[in-house]
Amino acid sequence: MLPRKTLTIVLALAGALSLPALAAEPAKPNIVFILVDNLGYGDIGAYGGGELRGAPTPRIDQLAAQGLRLTNFNVEPECTPSRSALMTGRMPIRSGLDNPVAGPGIKGGLSPWEITLPELLKQAGYRTAMYGKWHLGEENGRLPNDQGFDEWWGFPRSSGETLRQLQPGWSDQVAPNQPLLEGKAGGESRAVGVYDLAMRPLMDEKITGRSVDYIHGHEGNAQPFFLYVAYSLPHSPPLPNPKFADPARTDYQNALREIDANTGAILDALDNTGLADNTIVIWASDNGPETLQGIGVQYGAQADSGPFRGEFPSAWEGAVRTPGIIRWPGHVPANRSSNEMVSILDFYATLARIAGVTAGIPRDRASDSVDQTDLFLGKTAKSKREHLIFFYDHQLLAIKWRNFKAHLQVRNTADGAVRAAGQGVVTGYNMTLNYPWIFDLENDPKELWNISGTSEWLGQPIGRIQAQYMGSVMRFPNLKPGQLKPEPATKSGP
Repeated sequence: MLPRKTLTIVLALAGALSLPALAAEPAKPNIVFILVDNLGYGDIGAYGGGELRGAPTPRIDQLAAQGLRLTNFNVEPECTPSRSALMTGRMPIRSGLDNPVAGPGIKGGLSPWEITLPELLKQAGYRTAMYGKWHLGEENGRLPNDQGFDEWWGFPRSSGETLRQLQPGWSDQVAPNQPLLEGKAGGESRAVGVYDLAMRPLMDEKITGRSVDYIHGHEGNAQPFFLYVAYSLPHSPPLPNPKFADPARTDYQNALREIDANTGAILDALDNTGLADNTIVIWASDNGPETLQGIGVQYGAQADSGPFRGEFPSAWEGAVRTPGIIRWPGHVPANRSSNEMVSILDFYATLARIAGVTAGIPRDRASDSVDQTDLFLGKTAKSKREHLIFFYDHQLLAIKWRNFKAHLQVRNTADGAVRAAGQGVVTGYNMTLNYPWIFDLENDPKELWNISGTSEWLGQPIGRIQAQYMGSVMRFPNLKPGQLKPEPATKSGP
């Protein structure tokens, strides 16, 4: 037996040696969020497209096999609302951003009052960067470097504006092309170029190059980073980089091939820097497909919504259900799929928990983000979300509850046996329904068979969801478009 003094020294040394291991916190994961623009559920191989569509997507398919493939991932009806939901974890109507995208020169965008996802992650010590499409405000004060990003480069509005050079009567003096902007936190963004038709096919290559350089710049750096890669493709016009312009394929097919290659370049950068194992990669689309026609540009009804109906902007599944992939080696089980309901809203609370900053989620406003960490990590097979509410242009379009969806206002494509590109946006129409249309999404994914007359009981859970939302608005009023902060809630009664 060891003498008491010797034993004390041995125990003290053992304790000293074990303390660092006990005290050391696991390194916070890097986060790379890749968001493509207007891609259909059925466009990539992992969701039934790819090779079937004449455009193999092997790198995205491999990413899906390495992680979790969500088959019930939900976004918002259009670009700006989805990006608002991602940044705030709040339904875009709460932020005054459920409306159609703001045109050039119209004041608005994400209020500085909102606490954005990058602002939240910065509380956990993250560096933050964004490259690509913003679409949440175009003026200093509402650009990415004002909303939590340490640096950014990209364009403030829609890629569709690049077509104006081909439109009769256009001049740069009357309707100038949007600028390419660059900015850093604490300063103003400045114009560093023009996003015109010549730049359109080069845009995603430049976004990829900056993203790859950013990843390489963090090799060996212990500080975690959040990189938001907001691609411009396949939004109209889907003009691929000349490197992918195969004349035997359509522009849209070639754009899908470019998206896959650009995704692969980012994944390669993570591998080459040794950062892949400690990086969460999220890959998604901001909404479903669009079909449009343009002057002198070859594109049209080429996007595909897979087994679902419709295109953006609407509440049909084809508009609001898109691919959603999550990879985190050693944490998110590989080669797994889930049809549990998940929303783009949910990344706010989920990433806050993973980063250890749930305490930073503001409590002075309504939040719609659900923490899905346990679902993503395979600790549970069930989502914490049972419903979603879809607004567009200040109208309640639909409520999705479990496997049912009730439409109250319908944005429809033009009718007819022969379709023309652009029906969803240009030739479509809006219908107010006498009674809600209700569909069983599992038995009827194309939402063709209205069961409201034989399932009247669904009025009760749907009504409760509406009532809960209205009650939350009474407590926390929604922002009006362009408003800086909400007005105080009005008190009822004497």
